Amino acid sequence: MLEIDYPTRFSELIQSIDCDIELPIEWTDYFEERGEITSYAEDDRANRRLKIRTQGMMWFESTLPFLARSSNHTVIYTRDFSRFGAGFLVPFQLFPEERVRIVLPTFWVRLQVVRARRITSKCFEIGATLLERHDPRLDAFELCQPSDSMAV
Repeated sequence: MLEIDYPTRFSELIQSIDCDIELPIEWTDYFEERGEITSYAEDDRANRRLKIRTQGMMWFESTLPFLARSSNHTVIYTRDFSRFGAGFLVPFQLFPEERVRIVLPTFWVRLQVVRARRITSKCFEIGATLLERHDPRLDAFELCQPSDSMAV
């Protein structure tokens, strides 16, 4: 029964806040891109990556001691997924070792940031390692309070 309410809750939350991400002008077809990402010669990845482009929501689960993060959710755009990681876009900078929860239309995940790259002043590309993947459940929407330091 709880899974029935997940799409409704997701839709309500995603519509309740504005998205602050500003994509580069060259990325006009961002949400149309789909499929496998081709590897290049120096790519050390063991698993293939798939372009999956959709909106989601992000909460901080733990952050670094010098950062004061809001407990509010933020709209994100997914970029790609692999077996053990994900790429996504956010409107502000994240730092390696921060942990986030990302809620998507069909599942939710917990990730640890491993890299960040500035694309525009309000678009940062984040690479993260998958910590947990969950099927749709309402506990995905429980408010997260960022901790003062990284919980191991």
